[in-house]
Amino acid sequence: MKAESSEQCRVHQSDEIRIGRSSWDDEDVSIKYTWFDKRGHASRGGEVPLAALPQMFEFAIREGYLTIGAE
Repeated sequence: MKAESSEQCRVHQSDEIRIGRSSWDDEDVSIKYTWFDKRGHASRGGEVPLAALPQMFEFAIREGYLTIGAE
């Protein structure tokens, strides 16, 4: 992935969420969860096409792993 932007993860503050050009095609945009090893080097994280996120959220909600809104 060629990261174009990143932000600190709220859940694990030592990790990052990155967005940019995908590793498989410069025309696609992907998003990636990145964590760092003990030496501070970025480890491989899960990279998915940005267009797949809505379906991923819907699937997690249907399966009961994620809820949206105040509880």
